[in-house]
Amino acid sequence: MGKAQLTVIFQRQMEQVSGLKQVIFNNDSMGELPPLARLLFAGLWCLVDNKGRLEDRPGAIGKALVGYDKVSANQVDKMLQSLHDRASIVRYSRGGSNYIQVNNFNKYNKMLIRMQSQIPAPEFQ
Repeated sequence: MGKAQLTVIFQRQMEQVSGLKQVIFNNDSMGELPPLARLLFAGLWCLVDNKGRLEDRPGAIGKALVGYDKVSANQVDKMLQSLHDRASIVRYSRGGSNYIQVNNFNKYNKMLIRMQSQIPAPEFQ
């Protein structure tokens, strides 16, 4: 039997999980949020692509991250907005679609595999 081979996708997911740093939880602004919002933020790191971006779809995000809790898409939307208001994420629109950028993602996540993001970057003014 040969050595087990990690798929590129599994390797990327493991790198993202290992990139979640304690500094996120020691942030005073993050400490002002309810526990479920902090969990949601940590979970975003597992959903984003290698540039820290994902589609802004509160229902899908809620199902993926807090599906066992009774949380509506509207509640997830409010938690995402509170993360945006605290500059933990940026919610933006490009080409008629809504996206999220996790701020400082590349600072705290050192991925070995660098693939091009399929999601456009936010335009900062």
